[in-house]
Amino acid sequence: MGTAQQPAPDPDAAGGTRQAILRAARKRFTHRAFAEVGLREIAQDSGVSAALIVKYFGSKENLFAQAVSFEAEATALLDCDLDHLGGHLVATLLDLHDRASSDPFLRAVMAAFRPNGAHFSGTFQQHFAEPLAARLSGADVPLRTAMICAQLAGLGAVRLAVKLPGVTTLTHEQTVAAFGPVLQDLVTPPHH
Repeated sequence: MGTAQQPAPDPDAAGGTRQAILRAARKRFTHRAFAEVGLREIAQDSGVSAALIVKYFGSKENLFAQAVSFEAEATALLDCDLDHLGGHLVATLLDLHDRASSDPFLRAVMAAFRPNGAHFSGTFQQHFAEPLAARLSGADVPLRTAMICAQLAGLGAVRLAVKLPGVTTLTHEQTVAAFGPVLQDLVTPPHH
């Protein structure tokens, strides 16, 4: 009697599993420091075993590196014309909060405290800050870029980490209406 053959792995299922692991890791790494997050917690959150996480990513450090990467999120955040970018940044960030309970700016802050935090800081600058700055014109572009990043990181912090009622009780439309114009004034400063 021959042995039964295992079915070929389904690449779509593998991709879905990988994305589920990354979503769970992003959520954990947004809210807690690297040392406080365990593979077992991420495995439980994503419905897989810790061994499968190691199979896909090799180590917690590799998983962290991929989870804090935000190239796709940065592309989505910046995918708007300059005249509407302020509101778009807020709306897109809120969408990321809802879909994944995650925030690329908070992950960047958490990553900065890791021993190789300079790498993650460089990645953040390469994928978000530098492309944003390249699109801005006028005076004080580096300062305005930093202020936009600070506003977005602060919004994520008060919504997801600190959970201040003044922000968490707002609808998405109210949040965009409150924060969008502030960011828009940094994107395209009013002429004096």
